[in-house]
Amino acid sequence: MIKKSVQKQIDETIKEIWLKNIRKDFAEDYIINEDCLKIALCYHLRRKLAGVLRENNLRIYTEKYFPGMRRKPDIIIAQIREDYPENNLYDSVREEDIVALLELKFRSDSAKSTSDWMRRDVQKLKEYVQKSRMQCQMYFAVVYEVDCVWLHWLDRRSTNNWASGRVTELDAGKIDGVMKFEIHSY
Repeated sequence: MIKKSVQKQIDETIKEIWLKNIRKDFAEDYIINEDCLKIALCYHLRRKLAGVLRENNLRIYTEKYFPGMRRKPDIIIAQIREDYPENNLYDSVREEDIVALLELKFRSDSAKSTSDWMRRDVQKLKEYVQKSRMQCQMYFAVVYEVDCVWLHWLDRRSTNNWASGRVTELDAGKIDGVMKFEIHSY
């Protein structure tokens, strides 16, 4: 089990990376799609959390499939079990080993399909909270490259119920033509 102080440090680092590093990477044209966003987040997480990862036997993985959920979170930070079978690390990472989970979305169009994509990913987060053995903080990181009226995707019902204390939105989008980066913790 990971100490609360380590979880807090990971949470603070993820938020700092979003507001400083991802904002800078986006402004300097390093992020053009969801894969680039994933690469940038993994790079900054490993760079900033190297000591914490090593000291607590944590690792960062992408697209790890969990059969019980039939899902592959975009990024997870998970604790490695001491007793995993040789050459079978992939299968040894279980839902209950996850310390942080990030779902990512990068959209450049303003079509209705974008809203549908977002709603599907919010539903995926809800299922993680309600139907999995994960007890970690979850992040919904969204870069929306068009003008928006608002940047958050969760509503009062979700934030008062299933998302409360478990989900943080990392949002980016244009408001009045200016790219904004925000954090909404619930």
